[in-house]
Amino acid sequence: MRKKLFALLLALVCLTGCGSADTSAENTESTTETEAETMSEPITSWQLIPDADWQSGFQVLSQKDHENGDYHYVKDTWKFADNEFTPVWLLAQWDSGPCLADNRAESAPTEITDGKWRSLKYDAEANSLTFHLDTSLYYGGKPAIAGDWWPHLLIEQPTFAYDLTPKSRQPFYHCDSDRMIVSFDIRLKEYSITPVEGDWVQAAQFLMYFYVKGVETNDFCWFGLQLFDNRWALNDHYIGYDGGKADASGAMIYSIGSRYLYKDSETRLWAMGRPNPGGDWVHVEIDIKPYLEDMFRHGTEEGYFKAGSLSELVINGMNLGWETIGTFDHTMEIANVKLTSHRSDS
Repeated sequence: MRKKLFALLLALVCLTGCGSADTSAENTESTTETEAETMSEPITSWQLIPDADWQSGFQVLSQKDHENGDYHYVKDTWKFADNEFTPVWLLAQWDSGPCLADNRAESAPTEITDGKWRSLKYDAEANSLTFHLDTSLYYGGKPAIAGDWWPHLLIEQPTFAYDLTPKSRQPFYHCDSDRMIVSFDIRLKEYSITPVEGDWVQAAQFLMYFYVKGVETNDFCWFGLQLFDNRWALNDHYIGYDGGKADASGAMIYSIGSRYLYKDSETRLWAMGRPNPGGDWVHVEIDIKPYLEDMFRHGTEEGYFKAGSLSELVINGMNLGWETIGTFDHTMEIANVKLTSHRSDS
């Protein structure tokens, strides 16, 4: 099933567009591949995330079945627009209680919800998604202990279809691009915590991960941005390996600290020493190229990467959303997500 789904997603990404082109580093208006090829000026930048405005909808994955090798599959398809596209995005709800698809409540066409504990809401006008996750049902008053499963509500594209992208555009996916600009707007809409005696870390994290993969090697790194963590307003990088749970991948993790994401922002998701629900939108724009170089240096020194240079690694896939351990009721809004690669040699 997973192989069939992966093949289907590859095909669908091509149908919905493998990225968008710019004719200068300052211009971020997208164009089709055909339009780009007819332009007189060379293309110097490319937005890598297919369907970055989520118009094709989502395929809802089942809960993980940890007793059978973490098996999961598509249980529902959520479309909020009448178009011919099959969703390229997946909606994951790992370890968050009864399945969202099985317990889907009546709601507006732009929201998928179980009526109380989980919802994902789409706003076409704002180009935004709202992630609401209440973990009280999952924990049911018991403590969240070390080694427990972490409730998730996140969206994912396992691949950006690099292999199916026209050869002239493939260099933009490579990690040695001149610049790799991640940009988005974010707001903590709601936040509350119910501490339970015996809780382990009481961690509520809203994270963005890009999948760094080897072109000719089996290299893989979870390359992340720490968008929110309830334990500290501004944190540093995290560099390590995925572990701590039975289903952990063992892959390298390189996650940019929030102090580097928000250093140029006048507003943040914290205020007065605590998370700030209902605060202003925060705009983030960061060049991740220096951090990709640092990731590669660390991974090479530790003997992790088989690739000989950054040019042999590509960004090809991502996920975004809540990863939480403890009893929280929290809602995050995010809008205008882009990953734009700039190259002078294209």
